[in-house]
Amino acid sequence: MHTQLDGLDNCPLHKRTPFGIRNVSQTQFSIARYSGGCTLNGDHYIYIPPTDELIRADVLKWKQKAKKNAAVPNNNNNERN
Repeated sequence: MHTQLDGLDNCPLHKRTPFGIRNVSQTQFSIARYSGGCTLNGDHYIYIPPTDELIRADVLKWKQKAKKNAAVPNNNNNERN
């Protein structure tokens, strides 16, 4: 199963708090399902319902930006000198 926490091996963001929490409905963080997220040690986490996980907001933003950059072709190879 694909989760939002896959592919974070090269994430340069801090590791003071976890990048994410899986199986939220089975933990004390299950209340986050109703509010859409929670704050843990000062970091905001966003709830992802299809995978039942919380992902840190800055990590989610980094991941979305990396995905967008990967989808844009590199035009440097197409320039003429």
